Amino acid sequence: MRTAIPPLAAAALALAGLLAPVPAAADPVIYPSYVARPATYRLDCDGQRPGSTCTVVASGPARPHKVLEFAITVKSGAQVWARDTLYSRDGQARSRPFVLPEQPVTVDARVTSMPETWAGTPLRLMTWNLFVGGTINGQEKTGENLRQMIEYLNEVDPDVLFVVEGYGSGEKILDGLNAGRAEGDRFTGVRLTHPEDYSANGDNLWLYTKLKVEKVYPRYADADITSFNLGGARLGLPNGKHVHAFTMWTWHEISANWDVHEAAVQNLYGRPRTKTDAQLLDDDRFRRVAMGKAILDKALPSFIGDDDAPVLMGGDLNAWPYLDWTEQFKNARGHAGLVLPWPLTKMYADAGFVDTFRHANPDAGRHPGRTWSPLSGYRSAPARIDYVFTRGRDVRVLGSRIDDRRLPAHQGGALDQTYPFYSDHSSVITDVVIRGRGAGPDRPVVADEPEHAPGVWPAAPAGTPVPPAELSATATTFKPGAGDPSRAVDGDLTTDYHSDYPQIAPQPHFITVDLGRVRELSAVRFQPKLRYDMNGTVLKGVVQVSADGTTFTDVRRVEWPRMTAPNDVDLNGVPARYVRLRVDYGMGGASALAEIIPYELSR
Repeated sequence: MRTAIPPLAAAALALAGLLAPVPAAADPVIYPSYVARPATYRLDCDGQRPGSTCTVVASGPARPHKVLEFAITVKSGAQVWARDTLYSRDGQARSRPFVLPEQPVTVDARVTSMPETWAGTPLRLMTWNLFVGGTINGQEKTGENLRQMIEYLNEVDPDVLFVVEGYGSGEKILDGLNAGRAEGDRFTGVRLTHPEDYSANGDNLWLYTKLKVEKVYPRYADADITSFNLGGARLGLPNGKHVHAFTMWTWHEISANWDVHEAAVQNLYGRPRTKTDAQLLDDDRFRRVAMGKAILDKALPSFIGDDDAPVLMGGDLNAWPYLDWTEQFKNARGHAGLVLPWPLTKMYADAGFVDTFRHANPDAGRHPGRTWSPLSGYRSAPARIDYVFTRGRDVRVLGSRIDDRRLPAHQGGALDQTYPFYSDHSSVITDVVIRGRGAGPDRPVVADEPEHAPGVWPAAPAGTPVPPAELSATATTFKPGAGDPSRAVDGDLTTDYHSDYPQIAPQPHFITVDLGRVRELSAVRFQPKLRYDMNGTVLKGVVQVSADGTTFTDVRRVEWPRMTAPNDVDLNGVPARYVRLRVDYGMGGASALAEIIPYELSR
């Protein structure tokens, strides 16, 4: 059913229980043996204005031995803000939370009733670039990271796992996945990259699955791709049907990761652009577009032919998602007004593939889905370069999430501080159902946690910034000239303080700002450096204040993300002449800041 309502009215009516069904404007969507009909629903919101958090509560006719499939979409015109496919036996379903936008919304709720034995086959799909076989590019030589990585994979427990950069660890991963598993729950591992296509690193693509491997597709190679870029297999489903599964990788050089970050920073601060929008899009065309055409137009047809069975694909494209960079999200944090129709990922959509993470989490402001890089840091623009794609009318996407943090049991160990995740790529996990014979979803659906509220950049703290001309700074370690502490108080975001290198002093490091006189401070903003190299980005420390520069008092312990957005510390009127940051840990064992900006209480 479709109902166009302003956010204020929608929330008010929903909370009063007065939102009534309106007949659908279009005929029901008809599938073989399935008919979707309008569902009754209401909105459940925590407020009555844009920014309120809402869910859609839908209901339908519960009957014995039937399963209801609810399809819920929330739109503003053509802009999708929330989307859910939910399964229920009691006739009730609640969507994931979403935030009401500024624009009026349209809610479309439909329900399909099906026999409980025909709800479909659930599959958990996972894609991950392992950073040279779980060795962190060879830096971790004890095998502990690979051991923890395998424990994490077993915790996720995918049915189909697409692996990039297996690089010598493929058999170890297979053994680790199968250790202690019952016979009917074991994985088959398929090395997809052929020896003649090895780079200096060795084998690249792997496919692991609990499904029956009915056929491994032969090596494909032409002028643009080889089995280093694509390989796959036909997998049998328990109901006798099958799917096609492929692991893929496209070229990493001339990546948009640095260029879009730089463009976002330049837009944010009104500085001249190094690259135009057209030049940014040209980054995508270096080898990757040609590879995409070879994959979509030649390799896949050669494997699949006219078979219309579902296609599952996962891998690292080294390319950005066009769905995230539309007009709808130009003011999302880190987008800085940029609208970028990335050509490679648009090719996949035009070929009928669904970007499952964005399908399940359509609000790119709240769910940026950063996959690059939990190791080297998330820059200003959110880089999502790893994907799970699906194609086929019988595929239903239930949920998708990004993982970029070690399991709790692995946190706090020797590897954790330097390597917060097991790889330099986040993993992507998607739950789907393939319609047909089967009991439907059989475990809790994965869900992505919202990263933050939308917004181009955090608003400045309350108070009046102290002019840079009235500030000076000293540090216990710095690179003379290139990293002088004065650069952290010069008012120029393109310069930065940096601890000395290559001679790295043991932490903690201290950088102290002299405010010229005692002032009542409302807050201090610590701006990480904005260059591509995030080495030195402060992750843990303590903010301290002093009246005389000798005796310092701790006012706030801080723990900041590996990101370039500013970090604000409220001081609530603390009187101080000196503000000092004790850096207990910075990326790479170093310390760096673009600016330290104290704010006085406004009078």
